[in-house]
Amino acid sequence: MFQAILNSRSIDSSNHRSKYLFLATVHSLWLSLGLIFSSDSVRSQTVVRINQNTVAKPLILTGKSGGSIKIKQIASTENTSTGYCDGYVNSLPNHLLKLESFFELLKLEVRSNSDTTVLVKGASGVWCNDDSGSANPMIEGQWQAGLYKVWVGSYQPNAQHNYQIKLTGR
Repeated sequence: MFQAILNSRSIDSSNHRSKYLFLATVHSLWLSLGLIFSSDSVRSQTVVRINQNTVAKPLILTGKSGGSIKIKQIASTENTSTGYCDGYVNSLPNHLLKLESFFELLKLEVRSNSDTTVLVKGASGVWCNDDSGSANPMIEGQWQAGLYKVWVGSYQPNAQHNYQIKLTGR
């Protein structure tokens, strides 16, 4: 399309300038749309703000697990200190958590009737978990303040399972 516009029959300086401006506008729009709809885009997702009071009682988040992308592709590793990076997820995280302060102990526990996995990418690193004493994954420990992306995975591509995330902390 762009070559057809540039190779048109009559190119005088004003016509050429108009076509150049058109192409520049199209290119800028294309780049803007790429930023808005990229796999790392989080603009359309709700950020859950978490402070010490938020998780004094368990905070429950819900969703559907799964997707077509292997977790290890998003995690950029097959294994973390909290477990293996197994399962399939969507490109966008299921949840965005904004920790407003340091947590000495924060526990993120996924509950589901199906076997699920979890991936967390955030301020202090990347963590995966498959099973933590049951078919449900869990990540707990010290968490730094900052933004965390949470994916809940399923073992089969595109399999979706209802889940709850239970967050507790002190």
